[in-house]
Amino acid sequence: MRRPLVGLALSLACVGTAGCGADRASRDAVPPVAVPRPPHGAFVATVERVVDGDTFVARRDGRRLRVRLIGVDAPESVRPGAPVDCYGPEAARLLRDLLPPGVTLRAAYQGEPRQDRFGRELWDVWLRDGRFLQAELVRAGAAGPHPYPPQTRYADLLDGLDVRARRAGAGRYGACPAQ
Repeated sequence: MRRPLVGLALSLACVGTAGCGADRASRDAVPPVAVPRPPHGAFVATVERVVDGDTFVARRDGRRLRVRLIGVDAPESVRPGAPVDCYGPEAARLLRDLLPPGVTLRAAYQGEPRQDRFGRELWDVWLRDGRFLQAELVRAGAAGPHPYPPQTRYADLLDGLDVRARRAGAGRYGACPAQ
């Protein structure tokens, strides 16, 4: 009678500590932090088109807005007068896949300023399925963390995901020299 109880106790210990062998690969593949949820006051917008790996055009309340994602920087793919960066087209393609024209998303500001020096709106974005867009881009190695003080609410999350992407050789880390 004691053997089943010992087995049950060991199983519960493994679940409680998440430290039993076979789960190691899956733990390493998943970030150890919770994905942020849209904050109170988040709003809905509709994507018109993607410009590059960290910028898109959206409609909100009938207004057409250029949007720059807060906290990330993707390799350049359309900067006038400048060469295309390594992995720039791939980063833009990933953002286009995540934000096809017509898709709705949830977004939020992180306070002031609400626009960058180029007049683009500064948004945190969540996809329809609840994923935090900036985290998806960093996890894939398509963008790196780039805090824009004072808007640094998710900087630690993005830094942690970037370390994992770098170690895994994801995206630009596996495709570009000196990343």
